[in-house]
Amino acid sequence: MQGKSEIPADDKIRILVVQTAFLGDIILTTPLLLALKTAYPESYLALLTTPAGKSALTGLPELNEIVSYDKNGSESGLPAFFRKVKEIRGKKFELALSAHRSYRSALLLALSGIPVLVGFEDASLPWIYHLRAKRRREEHEVLRNLSLLQPVVELPPNFEPRIKLPLPPNFSLEKFGIRREGRPLVGFAPGSAWPTKRWPAERYAELAEILSLELGAQIILLGDESDARVCAELLQKSKAGVVNLAGRTSLPELCGVISSLDALVSNDSAPVHVASAFSIPAVVVFGPTTPGFGFGPWRNPSRVMEKELACRPCHHHGPRECPEGHFRCMKDVAAREVADAVRQLLAEKKGS
Repeated sequence: MQGKSEIPADDKIRILVVQTAFLGDIILTTPLLLALKTAYPESYLALLTTPAGKSALTGLPELNEIVSYDKNGSESGLPAFFRKVKEIRGKKFELALSAHRSYRSALLLALSGIPVLVGFEDASLPWIYHLRAKRRREEHEVLRNLSLLQPVVELPPNFEPRIKLPLPPNFSLEKFGIRREGRPLVGFAPGSAWPTKRWPAERYAELAEILSLELGAQIILLGDESDARVCAELLQKSKAGVVNLAGRTSLPELCGVISSLDALVSNDSAPVHVASAFSIPAVVVFGPTTPGFGFGPWRNPSRVMEKELACRPCHHHGPRECPEGHFRCMKDVAAREVADAVRQLLAEKKGS
């Protein structure tokens, strides 16, 4: 790690944070944003992120600006990259911290004209960053992101790192025809961009029946348009009454729904981190990945469901297909095990 910069904590500086990875990674950057606003309360704080990140974080009071970069869509390619460089240069930032470790993020910042750049030692093109922080593999991603501050500023000792997300104004579950009526509301997030990170739909269907029959729970399916197929498969296999919101909510509304749940059951995906933001009890099924990668629940009541197998973890994201051909890491997690974990979390919540 390089020496600390000489930026005083009370300066009215213009700061940029860069995170253009997956939505879960973006959500886990919010503690860093809160920390920066604590350390530099008079600063102008901006975030360069994806359209999904902008949708989820618009309204976060710590942010003065969100700059969208649709790098995989309308702004893909070199001409758009250089237009984004020009846009960032024009904003005259004085300090930038990159939680993203890609070549593209490093090159964008290298061309941005920002005088102080902070990144990780193991980032791509690390020599671009004037100040570098060690990214400890054994730590949660929240703490790894916060380590970017170490070369720059010391946080107050009472700072509490937490995930924070805005909610849409006047949010109500009734908009989606959901009424609590004394029943526990349990959300299922069965999707993932990575097929092997999805607990099988038939397991979710069996779980819905158990929770509905034994606890009288109302089951709500969550996800975006890309999760519609797996949710439809779940509905086809389930005999329980289930409300399917996949593809029917905006990202802020998805946050609103999760914030209203009594418990969430999810694969290793972004809804886990939304639940952490609102201290919603969560049961998380891990297969090819593990919580040891740093992306497990953060300081909310939780249970992790995983099987100890010699072949896992097998990939930092999750391969398209099981390398061993058996997919036991997911298939061996029984619906009854998950149901018992949900029951425990609900009992603990009721008793607290």
